[in-house]
Amino acid sequence: MMWLILFFQIEAKAELAKDYLNKKLAIGDPFEIIVELTVPINKNVSEPFIDSIEPFAITNHTHKIIQEKGIAKHRFHFQAVAFNTGELKFPPFKFVVKDENKIDTVLTNQVDIKVHSVLTGEMKDINDIKGMIDFPNPLPVVISLIIIGAGIISFFGIRFYKRLKQKRFIEEKKIPCWDRAINAIEALLKEDYLSKGLVKKFYYTLTEILKRYLEERFQFPAVEQTTTEIFHSMKSLKIPLREDFQHIFSYADMVKYAKFIPPFEETQSIIQKSKELIIKTIPQETQGGEGEVR
Repeated sequence: MMWLILFFQIEAKAELAKDYLNKKLAIGDPFEIIVELTVPINKNVSEPFIDSIEPFAITNHTHKIIQEKGIAKHRFHFQAVAFNTGELKFPPFKFVVKDENKIDTVLTNQVDIKVHSVLTGEMKDINDIKGMIDFPNPLPVVISLIIIGAGIISFFGIRFYKRLKQKRFIEEKKIPCWDRAINAIEALLKEDYLSKGLVKKFYYTLTEILKRYLEERFQFPAVEQTTTEIFHSMKSLKIPLREDFQHIFSYADMVKYAKFIPPFEETQSIIQKSKELIIKTIPQETQGGEGEVR
């Protein structure tokens, strides 16, 4: 039994309830999302959360746990509404799963939802009676000229913005990713989030800086990966000091998702360690050596 629990794969999925699969949803209509998380019974699971839920809102939810053969099945029913129309995607739910040895985040899939306008096809053709318009009427010409002028301004404005953005990107790429990462950490410290009580925001920003550095430095999609996925990628690529990076990401996950408030001294140590890891993974040829750090 313990062998089965040890090697059990954690599973998380989300889907639209069957009663709503063929139902035509309009803005404000309630619908139901079913979320299932299956984990070994010895692991602790947080409440599900979403980074950004717009254009949806959750109005109610229920939670049920079924335990069998060393496995815990968490089943959530979320009642939600949409405030936009079209082919929408309900964002993934996140869970923090932890035991005595590690902590990790688990994501569900997105859920496709089609939301229609409140107006029916017949209502779109019903308009109020308008007053009489003198002829010739210059208003359409004026409106056309305004639209044309706005289009021209937008066209050249977008071209100018793209060129400026490209120029900044090229200039930024000239700066090595390790220098940009160190500069980003220094800029983060100047924001003074810690003294303002914004501890989660600080750790979220710090881990994003480290993810961007790893992605550019070692060429793998770290920004889009969870802590566990990053460690597996680093392991397969034989990236040096991967256990130290893993420690920082896991510690940050506890702050971001598990309501852990770190001591000030620990945070200072994490900041210093982050800088040291960036410096230690700089290619040695840029420092006059041969090969890369191992």
